[in-house]
Amino acid sequence: MSRVLICYLVRNSGHHSAARNVQAALHKLDPSIETMCVDLLEYTHPRWSAIVQKTYMVTIRRTPEVWEALYDRLWLEYLTRRIRRLVQRGNSRPLRDLMDRFRPDVAVCTQAHPLGVLSAYAQRHRPDLPLWGIVTDYVPHRYWVVRWPPVRYVVPGEAAGGRLALYGVHRPNLFPLGIPIHTGFVTERKTRVSREDGRRVLVMGGSRGLGARYRTIRYLDRSTEDFTIDVVTGANRRLRAKLIRNRDKFRHPIRIRGYVKDVVALMHRASLLISKPGGLTSAEAMAVGLPMVLVRPLPGQERGNTEVLVRHGAAVHLPEDRDVASVVTSLLANRELLDMMRERALDLGRPHAALDTARLILKDIAAPGGKAGA
Repeated sequence: MSRVLICYLVRNSGHHSAARNVQAALHKLDPSIETMCVDLLEYTHPRWSAIVQKTYMVTIRRTPEVWEALYDRLWLEYLTRRIRRLVQRGNSRPLRDLMDRFRPDVAVCTQAHPLGVLSAYAQRHRPDLPLWGIVTDYVPHRYWVVRWPPVRYVVPGEAAGGRLALYGVHRPNLFPLGIPIHTGFVTERKTRVSREDGRRVLVMGGSRGLGARYRTIRYLDRSTEDFTIDVVTGANRRLRAKLIRNRDKFRHPIRIRGYVKDVVALMHRASLLISKPGGLTSAEAMAVGLPMVLVRPLPGQERGNTEVLVRHGAAVHLPEDRDVASVVTSLLANRELLDMMRERALDLGRPHAALDTARLILKDIAAPGGKAGA
């Protein structure tokens, strides 16, 4: 029985979703395979994990300009090289116990930190362990790069692969398959829906309250076009409660949802998506051809996603929430422009990325010496 270790960082994040999607794809292709999906930092250093998450959230909320100034900087990568070697030394007792107990045939990482940890472990203990890095944003940062042992990377597209190649990754180890969304995202819809059955604008608030806010939705309500507002608040209970209390104040019909299992149906039904450009959310929207209006992108990785989506013609970025009504009105009134954005989104979408990634991983397990793609 083959065993695949899948590591991510931060539960209920995009990295976590990508890890689960790859896991589901592996079991779909090979039901006999054994997988383990873990938040590696929480597993090996739970206290550090809590500190890192809290520090990141405080920085993003209160001083996002600091994160923007530090993100993916060559000088910072150089200055922190020794610290990262200590943090990512790959020799902690919990990690050794995990690897000795599970004995994976291949390790897959959807975030750069666990990839650094496992590469250090492989250097010390298992230099023949095949390693895969799954990039979940359209513009990968330099911390993904591992010099040795060789790592194979699944990247969103050719441009992302070219960026990692500039950082020193050998091109034969780059596979532009896309961001792995759920294997049945496009085809397995629980609800029969149509974009012609009344126009809908989907708003996704973000599970941590960092995306579209109540104010964003109030501005959207000023649009003169007719449509229903579909709001998915996720774990943001405060936003959901405020919308429910004030739903009678909206001139547009409004549907308020918390967590939804069938988000694909909502995306198929919508004419537009208003959201921050998280990697997984953006990949899902592109897979179903849903144009995006991007608000409040996080500094760093989501700014990169914004640039790619806007440059490709699949999205519009709004620096200010107050512009959302006029932009949505203009887009909905211009069917040709909306159709063009939908086509551009489909061009960027990779609905089968998870299955394509799983096939390569399985091939890596089966190939002598772990030569995937040979």
